[in-house]
Parts: sequence; structure tokens; C-alpha cells
Amino acid sequence: MVPVIINLEKRKIKNLIIPFFIFVLFNINDATSNENGKILAYAAGCYGCHTNNPTQPFGGGYKIKTKFGIFISPNISKNKLYGIGNWTQDEFIKAVKNGISPKHKPYYPAFPYNWYVNMTKSDILDIYNYLFSLPESTKKENNHILKFPYNVRELLWFWRFIESKISKNNNIENNLQENRGKYLVHSIAHCGACHSPRTFFSIVKDYNDFSGQKESSKLLNDSIPSISNNTNKGIGSWTESDLVLFLQTGIKPNGDFAEPDMSLIIEHGTQYLSDNDLNEIAKYLLKVNEK
Repeated sequence: MVPVIINLEKRKIKNLIIPFFIFVLFNINDATSNENGKILAYAAGCYGCHTNNPTQPFGGGYKIKTKFGIFISPNISKNKLYGIGNWTQDEFIKAVKNGISPKHKPYYPAFPYNWYVNMTKSDILDIYNYLFSLPESTKKENNHILKFPYNVRELLWFWRFIESKISKNNNIENNLQENRGKYLVHSIAHCGACHSPRTFFSIVKDYNDFSGQKESSKLLNDSIPSISNNTNKGIGSWTESDLVLFLQTGIKPNGDFAEPDMSLIIEHGTQYLSDNDLNEIAKYLLKVNEK
């Protein structure tokens, strides 16, 4: 009788232990996913572009002044009326990777979906889950203030067609996670959104060209330099540690500080990446030749 009781007790303990470990495992995975989502939400510029009031993170309202007019970022909190609270995961992925809203409207390329297209679905869903873990913002969405004809959203379909014919090397093969630096530069960090040359109508000529933007194609106010490995025009004289420190603090090797637009990207974005990710970015960028 005693052995039977002992076996029953062992079975009860076993039945309790297995669910407990499954519960712990799932919670560890959720915590890891949520932390990754937070890092990516900052590194990808979600916070920097979609936060005007720090008390309402991701509530939108941030103004981006360009030669086309003023873009005003929308609310991307989980609020169902003003934010993305009604969006499914598939709708969020489509918006991020393809620049198409759940109502099948094209987003303006001020939203860098042409780089986010290279993000893995796993990374995108980590951002989605992180956003939905935060308090919602009740901030209403404001319309962009754009010049004619740029305020005609339907023309974006034509812009996309032209862009598909002109631009080179939009996608990286298989979301190259084994080349972590290349993956980050061409997706999450979207370095080329500012540092790749554009046409007058803001079409990126070559997504592998980081030689900066000229006045005729420049979107923002600051000068946009080359970040190729050219020693005269680019960052070829920088070491990997120089570039990592710059992406963490905004301090250049000569002691100068980053320009205002770049300093915001560092403050709200790249400084959140791990040392390993920043090192991988530095390794990759310092191999990119001037075009």
C-alpha cells in the first residue's frame, strides 16, 4: 500500500512540475519578446517619430518639416479610436513592411517602409506586442500640412510605380540575420532613409549608396553627410569604436557633436541598441564603399 501512495504522490508532483516549468518558460519568452520589442520600437524610430508629448508616448503629433510641407505623425498607441487598437497583427505587418494602411491607403515615404520591408515578421510582432503592452494615448490624429500636389494621397500610387522602376537594391536577401549589421542598417536603423541620395521627388536612387544627400534632394534642414568608408567625404577614418561611441552619445572622433536631427535619432533610437548590435553596424558600415 505504501509504494502505491508514494507513486501517486510522485505522479502528483510530476503533474504539478511540468505545467509550472511550461508557465515559467512562456513567461521568460514573453519578457524577452517584450524587451526586444521595446528596443526595436526605439531603434526603429517609432518613439522618436510618434511621440510629441513624453507623457503620451507613441501618441503621435510630432511634426517633420520637409520641402514638401509638414508631416504630422499619427497615434500608434493601442487606443481603438485614435490609434491602432483595432489593428490585427497581419494589418500591422502589412503597414510596416508595405506602407499600406488597413483601409488600403498608401503611406507617405516619410514613413520608411522601404527599409522596414526587410524586417523579420518576428521583430515586427515584438514591436506590435510592446505597443499593446503600454497605456493608450487619447491624442487625436492631425492631418499633414502639405503643398499641392503632394497633398493628393492618390498620387502616391504613381510615385510608387516610378520608385519601383528607378530605385536599385531595395531588398536584402532572406533578411540576413547572419549578417546582423547589414540587417540592422537596411531595416530597423534605416540609415539610408537620410544618407542615401534621392531624386528631386524623394526617390532613393540606390539603397546601397550611403554617400549622403545634396541640397536638391535633401528632405530635412541639416546637412546629410556620407557614411561610406570614404576617408575624405565619409567615415573611413573612423574606427569601429569611434562609430559605436557616436551612435551611443553623439560625440564624433574630433570632439564635435552630432547635428540636431541626428542627435535626436541617437537620443531616441540608436543608443538603445546593444553593444553587440552597434558593433555589427559599425563593422558593416565601415566596409561600404563610396558610390
